[in-house]
Amino acid sequence: MGHLKASWVQASGLCGPLRWGRLWAGLNPRWELLGWLLGVVLLALAVAAPATARAAATSATAAAADDRPVLTLGVFAYRPKPIMLQRFGELGGFLSERVGGHRFEVRAYTGPELQAAMEVGAVDFVLTNPVHFHVLREYGALSGSLASMVMRAGDQPLHGIGGVIVRRADRTDIATLQDLRGRRIAVSGLDSLGSYMAPAAELQRAGVPLHGVQWQVTEQPVDRVVEAVLGGAVDAGFVRTSVLEDLQHEGKLQAGQLVVLNPQNVPGFPLQLSTRLYPEWPFLAAIHVPPELSHRVAVALMSLRPTDAAALSASVYGFTIPADYSSVEQTMRELRVAPFDTEPQTTWADVWQRYQLWIVALAAAVALVFLLALGLALNTVRLVHIKRDLQADRAALQRQREELARLAHFDALTGLPNRRLLEDRLNLALARARRNASLLALCYLDLDNFKPINDQLGHAAGDRFLVEMARRLQQGLRADDTVARLGGDEFVLLLTDLASEEEWQTALRRTMEQLRQPVAIDGHEVASSASVGVVLFAGRSSEPADPDSLLRQADQAMYQAKQEGRNRYRVFELKA
Repeated sequence: MGHLKASWVQASGLCGPLRWGRLWAGLNPRWELLGWLLGVVLLALAVAAPATARAAATSATAAAADDRPVLTLGVFAYRPKPIMLQRFGELGGFLSERVGGHRFEVRAYTGPELQAAMEVGAVDFVLTNPVHFHVLREYGALSGSLASMVMRAGDQPLHGIGGVIVRRADRTDIATLQDLRGRRIAVSGLDSLGSYMAPAAELQRAGVPLHGVQWQVTEQPVDRVVEAVLGGAVDAGFVRTSVLEDLQHEGKLQAGQLVVLNPQNVPGFPLQLSTRLYPEWPFLAAIHVPPELSHRVAVALMSLRPTDAAALSASVYGFTIPADYSSVEQTMRELRVAPFDTEPQTTWADVWQRYQLWIVALAAAVALVFLLALGLALNTVRLVHIKRDLQADRAALQRQREELARLAHFDALTGLPNRRLLEDRLNLALARARRNASLLALCYLDLDNFKPINDQLGHAAGDRFLVEMARRLQQGLRADDTVARLGGDEFVLLLTDLASEEEWQTALRRTMEQLRQPVAIDGHEVASSASVGVVLFAGRSSEPADPDSLLRQADQAMYQAKQEGRNRYRVFELKA
C-alpha cells in the first residue's frame, strides 16, 4: 500500500509535501496516520497555490484592460465589510454599464473611515445612512442627494428604515421600554439611525432618561450587538431593521432566541420593528463630482429594476427620487446629536481669562477709533447710504433671477408647469411606470369656442377666463398628477400610477364637467367645453415611448375629438 501511495505522488509531480509527512511519521510509528494527514494538507496547498496565482493574474489582466476612469462608491458598512461588498458589488457593475465612460468601484467603510475618505476626496459617491448624510451635508462635503434606496421583502418594496430593540428570550424581567431604565444596552455606535437614534428617541418619548442608561458601544458591525445580547454581556441591544432577518437567513441566529420590545405593526412592512419608520439610505454625490455626471448616475439608479442582478444582490427593490429627511434631522435635534448639539455656554469670566491682553488692546483701539470717527461722521453716513443702495440692488437682482427661473419652468399667466417642466415630469413618470408596471394617462385638452370669448370680451377677459380654467383643472386631481399649459388654450393632464382605466376616465369626465360650468367675467356669463385627446401608456408594454411621441399622439386624438363635434374625448389608437 505504501508503494502505491508513493508512485501516485511521484506521477503527479507533487511528492514533496507528502514526503515531509512521511518523514514526520517515520519519527514514531504511532504517528503514521497523523503524518499522512499532514502530507495531504500540504499537497492540497501545493495544488491550490498555482490556481490562486492564475486567478489573481486573470483578475489583474481584466482590470488593466478596462482603462476607463474609476469612480469610487463608498458604502457604509453596518454589517461586516465582506457581506456589504458582496451585496453592493453588483451595483458597481450595473453603474459601470449604464454610465458610459466610467468604471465604478465599490468600497465598504466604517463611519469614521467614510468620513476620512470624504475629507481627502477619495470617494465620489456615497451610499450611507440618513444620519451620516446630515453630518456630511453640514460640513459641506456633498453636492446633494441623487436618489433614495428602496429595500425589499421578497418581491415587495419596503419604504422606510427603523430600529429594533431586543432582549434575550429568558430575560422576562424586561417587558416594556420603561424596564430598560438604568440597564446595560449595546449599540454599534452613537451615530447610526436604526442602531441607536431611532430606538433612543423611543426610549426618551417613553420617559426613560438616556443619561441613566449604561451604553455599551460594540463598534461596527452590528452583529456584535446581537452577540453581546445572546452572551448575556448586556440586558438589551439596538439594531436596525432587517438585521435580525439577515442573521437568521445566514444561520447566525435561531428563531426564538431574541424577543423584540415595543413591537410595531406597520401595514406593508413585514420586518420586525420597535420604532417609527424613517426614510431609507440616500445615494449621495461628493462636492467635486460634476453636475452632469451626477445627473447621469441619478438616471441610471432610477432605471434599476427589481429583477436586475444588482437589485437582487443588494436586496433592494430599486431607487426612487430623494426622500424628505426632515424627520431624521428632527430626531437628531431631539437627541442633541452632532452637528445639532448645543455649544457649551461661555461666561464673561472665561472670555476675560483667555483674552485679557486682547481685550485691553481692543479697548484702546476702540477709543482711538471713536476719536477718529468724530471727524469722519459725514463720510460714514454716506457709506451707509451707499451700502443700503447696494443691498437693495442685490435684492432686486436676486428677485429677477428667481423670476427667470420660475418663467423657465412655469407658465407666466396661470402659474402652471410649462412644456419643459411637463416633459421632465413625463420622463420620470414613464420610468416609474416601467419600473412598477403601472398605467399612466396623458390627456391633451383644447378649449372649445375660446376665440369668440377672447374676441368679444377682449384679451384681458380672455386671460382671466384661462386662469379660471386652469384653477378648475387643478381641482379634484391628486397631488402626484400634473396640470400643464402648453400655450393659448391648450392644456395637458398627466395622470400617473393608475390602477385601472376607469380611474382616469372618472377623473377626466369630472374635469370636463367642471370646465363646462359658466364663468362670470365683467358682468357676462361665458361658457366653454373641452375637446380631449388621450394616450395611455402601460408599464408592461414593450412599445417605445417618449414625451414628444406621446404628446403628438394625444394631439392627434384631440383633433379627432374636435372633428367629431367637440366637447368629448377620444383615445389614441395606433393604426395597423
